[in-house]
Amino acid sequence: MDHLRSAMLRRSRGNASLRAMFALSFGLAAALCWSVHDCLARFHAGRVGPFRMAFLVCLVGAALVLPFVLWRGVIWQAPAWALGYALALGCVYALALGGLFKAFSLAPVAIVGPMTAGYPALVVLWGLIHGLVPTPVEWLGVALVITGAVIVGASSGDTPDTKPRAPHAVLHAALAMVAANIGFAAAVILGQTAAVAMGEVETTFISRFPAALLLLPLSFRDARMQARISMKGLIGIFFMAALDASAVTAVNAAGHFPEKEFAAMGISAYGGLSVLVAMIFLGEKVSRGQWFGIFLVATGIAALGWPKE
Repeated sequence: MDHLRSAMLRRSRGNASLRAMFALSFGLAAALCWSVHDCLARFHAGRVGPFRMAFLVCLVGAALVLPFVLWRGVIWQAPAWALGYALALGCVYALALGGLFKAFSLAPVAIVGPMTAGYPALVVLWGLIHGLVPTPVEWLGVALVITGAVIVGASSGDTPDTKPRAPHAVLHAALAMVAANIGFAAAVILGQTAAVAMGEVETTFISRFPAALLLLPLSFRDARMQARISMKGLIGIFFMAALDASAVTAVNAAGHFPEKEFAAMGISAYGGLSVLVAMIFLGEKVSRGQWFGIFLVATGIAALGWPKE
């Protein structure tokens, strides 16, 4: 009997490790999508306008996932509360996306990427309040990921070319990044909750419309600055919308797993990944401190995925 009980306990722990790995993998997939997305945002935000670009990304993203929503056909059976959560997701995501793109119009990826990667810590804090109990190894992983993300962000100013151009841009960029952090943390929590009842793709689809509606008035201001969007800008918006919708859907999908908060820790890799992508495609420099922070994030993610004993 004791042998059977021990075997069942080991199997339960193994299943828990597998579930945590799945949640973490969804977060890492989202991090990869957003890192490339941010590289494109940095390149186009100043030309298209940050709020107009966010508005178009939301609408194009909705159009891209619409065929999947119609094919699955489960959105018509979604409970009212899940629809409300998806709509709320769109509202906070508008805050997050607008803040993110505004920051990109004021500062390089090497600053904005890492400094807007701190919101997963808020998601984990929410999970701790609602019953998440990490193992000692997972606590170590959380600490390493958060520390690494902070180091990457703190090391972003090591070189002169990573600082905003105008003095007032420092305050505006900081406020935009705070808004992005709060908005993204709330979006993860709301999206994962709604996805359990109505599906991850459907949650992403519904959330696009309130986000676009809230961004629409701000987009008019950008349109007055530069009415015409080039073909390169339109192509960039298309790929950004695809990457953003994929990332949000991946994070929502992690809501089906008990340790869904670990998806947020996987997202933390996005700060380091955005720096690496910016180095490869935009020629931005990576300091030694950033390399060390990236190493800590990678080590922390490995610890989070370590099998439970």
